[in-house]
Amino acid sequence: MPDKKKVPLIEGLFTWPSDKPQLIASRCKKCGALFFPKVPYCGNPDCPKDKANMELVNISNTGTIYTYTVHQYAPAFPFRMEPFKPYGVAMVDVPEGLRVLGMTTTTEGLKIGQKVEMTVGTLYEDAENAYITWMWKPVEK
Repeated sequence: MPDKKKVPLIEGLFTWPSDKPQLIASRCKKCGALFFPKVPYCGNPDCPKDKANMELVNISNTGTIYTYTVHQYAPAFPFRMEPFKPYGVAMVDVPEGLRVLGMTTTTEGLKIGQKVEMTVGTLYEDAENAYITWMWKPVEK
């Protein structure tokens, strides 16, 4: 049986297809504020609400765990896991100064201050596709 096509669960959150996927953010050209997920307007009250002021940028695909937890319940829509199993969620500091929340590839051995890299993982599959999202993977030292 051929491999199923990998499809982002939500389009436009990360570069795909890619050997080194990166999260896609938006940056204000006037004040430099960075937002993930991307937004149409700058959240800075001093900036005009003009879509022309925003540009898309890729965020570094590495970071450091600020905090984490292991969830024992099924994730909220549109995320779903089949079959369900407990999953990790980490708030990760990326070099650009953002904290990005995402699932982890494991629930074992997570530590505050641990280096991670962004990857993609399968949440569930149907007859044709494997639905993927971004995940934080611990970096071996």
